[in-house]
This record gives sequence, C-alpha cells and structure tokens, in this order.
Amino acid sequence: FVVENNGYAISVPWTKQMPTPDVSDRAKAYAIPGYRLDGNDPISVHHAAVEAVERARSGAGPSLLEVKVQRLTAHSSDDNERLYRSAEELEDTRRNDCLLVFRARLEELGVLDPGDAEEVRAEAVRELDQAQEEAEAAPLPDPSTAMRYVCEED
Repeated sequence: FVVENNGYAISVPWTKQMPTPDVSDRAKAYAIPGYRLDGNDPISVHHAAVEAVERARSGAGPSLLEVKVQRLTAHSSDDNERLYRSAEELEDTRRNDCLLVFRARLEELGVLDPGDAEEVRAEAVRELDQAQEEAEAAPLPDPSTAMRYVCEED
C-alpha cells in the first residue's frame, strides 16, 4: 500500500485531522511493516518500493509505504489554500518542489546534463498530450458493461 501524504486532509492540516503524526504507524495494527519515506528522495522511495514488491511476491505479505510529499497546489479549484497556508509556507513549498530538488541532485552527480531536463519534460508533455487526444477520441464505454466485474464474472 502506498500513501502519498501531503500533510493535509483537504484544507485541514493532517495534525488536526489525525491523532498520529504518521500514517505508517497504522501498519502496526495490521501486523505489517510500515515505512515513512521522504518524497523529495525518489531513489529511497524506489528502493523501498522494490523491497515491498519483493516481500509481497515472496509471499511475506503487504507493506505500507507512506511517502511524505509537498502539496504544491490547492486541493481543488474551489479550495483557497491561502486561507490556511501562509505565503511563506507556499513559497517554501514551491522552492522545495521534489522535481526541482531531484533535478539539481542529478545535475550535481553528473547524471543529467544541464538542459536535458527540459528536453525530457518536453517529451513527457508531448506524450501526455497525445494520450489525452487518444482518450478524448475514444468511444464512450457501452453502458451495459457498467456492472461487469463489480463482484465477479461467471
């Protein structure tokens, strides 16, 4: 199980919504391992995910991965996050965007040359645009299939 924890329950800070600071603590109630991970470190998240998948595939059961991330935007278009988040918090969050942090780390390590990230981003945008066009052009599903696989198929 992967929980992306951005520190908020819609427009309420997590600390006001839950009695425990970490979702990963809830794993104990199910006798499974729970891991708290830094979403700004995708390499450690990847390693933990690989271990969790190996654990599950080996028959040792599930794991719970709580990935702490920054919420860069409001919860929805109706949410005015400036009512409950300070300007300083919002600026700090944007400055610590995990994509920017990881990009800088890869450039520091020489894994990514300056300018390559923009090329990768542009390719990803092209792929997303193409996928959206294909999805919008696809026929709507047949309403008679709406109940398929809800419980089981004969």
